[in-house]
Amino acid sequence: MHPIREEEDEILARLETRLENVTGVITRLKDRNAELEAQLREALAAREAAETAASEAQEEAARIRTEAEGLRSRQKQAATRIKTLLSQVEQMDLLTEG
Repeated sequence: MHPIREEEDEILARLETRLENVTGVITRLKDRNAELEAQLREALAAREAAETAASEAQEEAARIRTEAEGLRSRQKQAATRIKTLLSQVEQMDLLTEG
């Protein structure tokens, strides 16, 4: 064979090897990209679920706060009524003693 022809064949063989390597790298990158996109979709779904759960928890906390405030108000009213009744009982006892 002619030396120039052999050199060209070697160059072409190296280029083919490089192209195969590049093709392999591109394939691996595409696969990795697909994996990352799947992970991103999962993360977005998890974030949305977490946001929904947080929103529901905030609504529940607000409902419980309102309920607690109502119970405190009823407790204060009951305490006032009991004091009034005790005062009336004391007055009745004082009237009957005299």
